[in-house]
Amino acid sequence: MQFVLRSKRVLTGGEIKPADILIHHGIIEAITPHNCQPVAHNFGDQLIVPGFVDLHSDAVEKEIEPRPGAHFPIDSALVELDKKLTMAGITTMFHAVGFNDAALTGYRATQVAAGVIRDINNSNCSTLYVDNLVHARFEVTSFESIATIKELIESNSIQMLSVMDHTPGQGQFKSIEAWKKFHLPVYDLSDTEADEIIRQKQRGQGRAFAVIGDILTFGASHDLILLSHDDDTPQKIDTLKELGVTISEFPLDLDVAIYAKENGIATGMGAPNVVRGQSQSGNVSARDLIAKDACDFLCSDYHPSSMLQAPYTIHHKLGLDLSRCFEMVSGIPAKLARLDDRGEIAAGKLADLLVIDDSTIPKIVLTLKEGTAVYNGSSCLCRA
Repeated sequence: MQFVLRSKRVLTGGEIKPADILIHHGIIEAITPHNCQPVAHNFGDQLIVPGFVDLHSDAVEKEIEPRPGAHFPIDSALVELDKKLTMAGITTMFHAVGFNDAALTGYRATQVAAGVIRDINNSNCSTLYVDNLVHARFEVTSFESIATIKELIESNSIQMLSVMDHTPGQGQFKSIEAWKKFHLPVYDLSDTEADEIIRQKQRGQGRAFAVIGDILTFGASHDLILLSHDDDTPQKIDTLKELGVTISEFPLDLDVAIYAKENGIATGMGAPNVVRGQSQSGNVSARDLIAKDACDFLCSDYHPSSMLQAPYTIHHKLGLDLSRCFEMVSGIPAKLARLDDRGEIAAGKLADLLVIDDSTIPKIVLTLKEGTAVYNGSSCLCRA
């Protein structure tokens, strides 16, 4: 089926301009001058942008277990989250599934995480609307997870692999108190339990470096995209670059982010950090990095709806061109994920498109995935 979307504001070719978008069998066939096509779904001056590409979100974990100990069936949780993603404008999602220390999450947790990943892959082929992919997050002292992660990589169940170190005293948690403030309520821990977990993590630090090298080398040999979390020193950037890491997520200060970029490492921050104006963990503000051109892309982290609000926040607070702001949640992450078929409104690309009413607080009124309306909050029923 062939149809046309029309608007006075279409983000294409790096600028927002009037255009008609000709769509055929889920692909953008052509971008033509505004009002050129004889029949079109006309959205007036509502903004049409590419669907968002989210490289990191742990929303799936919150959907499965919204409170400690309150578990919901994985298959239904994935379906419910998928619907929320369509309303948030996310058409490509990399679920960041964590492999944490057994001391923190229990020895069954590795298999639980593996089960989530398998269910994501199975559901993506059958019941889900958007592209649901996997970003496996490996805690460097989660030694019991290594064999399972390698099996998942070999079965092509993982597309991105990142390493993270949440040992107190470095990285995201500069002190034991900061570590406890975050982990005690999230994992329903007592102070005594937390102290024992910290001791185990600290004992495992000596082994962790060799493990990082092993698992990243294995991931690179299977052509995975490799990332790191919460980088806090130039030395860490240098080491991880040698191991094949190409993306630094959530660098902890401006100097480290600048150093990463100067050394060919892309940098990403959380969209919620942008919207709130500050880090949830008390680290550097994403706005500060963006103002210094030290942040390449944004991800939803823990709050999918921030992917829509963040570009407007950057535009209004920092004065950046709106088209560039939307590149940070679409075109740039698509390129970093090696997804050359999406992320921009151009001939030959997937018709993953969003129509946004930004006359007041911005909201998605239509989400197309490969030309099919997967969310419709407007009067237009566009289907391929």
